[in-house]
Amino acid sequence: MSSSSTSSTERVAFRAQVLSRHLHPSPSSSSSPCLLEPRACLEYPPSTKAMDTKAMRKRKHRFRHESDGHESIAFDTKAMRKLMDDHNLEDRDWLYGLIIQSNLFNPRDRGGKVFVGPDYNQSKEQQRVMTMKRIEYLAECGVFKGYLTYSSPPSQLRRFALQEVADSFDHSLSIKIGVHFFLWYYMIVYVW
Repeated sequence: MSSSSTSSTERVAFRAQVLSRHLHPSPSSSSSPCLLEPRACLEYPPSTKAMDTKAMRKRKHRFRHESDGHESIAFDTKAMRKLMDDHNLEDRDWLYGLIIQSNLFNPRDRGGKVFVGPDYNQSKEQQRVMTMKRIEYLAECGVFKGYLTYSSPPSQLRRFALQEVADSFDHSLSIKIGVHFFLWYYMIVYVW
């Protein structure tokens, strides 16, 4: 048996033990009707000390391993974002900035942080009208510039990045943009 398969087997066994401890608490612990119980795996700052957005960006989070309880690891949120989002970070930030500064996207300030989201208390017809107004606003701001005319790989990545930002805001906006720019555009250009 090779060493890589042994280490893989050890990792699987370790993960199974962790899950087993969570699902089947030891008899010495208090008997509770719930199969799952909280375990301190990571250390987060308390919510009473929540920071504003700028301070949060500057701060490096410190996490603690469950295994020893003392080992700290610096966690750089910028590096994680670069890893997760991968490309066109400036374009993503620019579009999100446009979204949070427009009242069309229902921005709400909560504790120094701005949250946006659609108003689901509106009727379906009102939501459709608002979706079209949001698309018009984004078009006026130049979000869709080059969507139909530029076909290079970097411009396609930009298109995908901006679509991901729209996806995170509103499903209706995501579908409307996706159908018009991704589905119909490619049908017209490549099929007809």
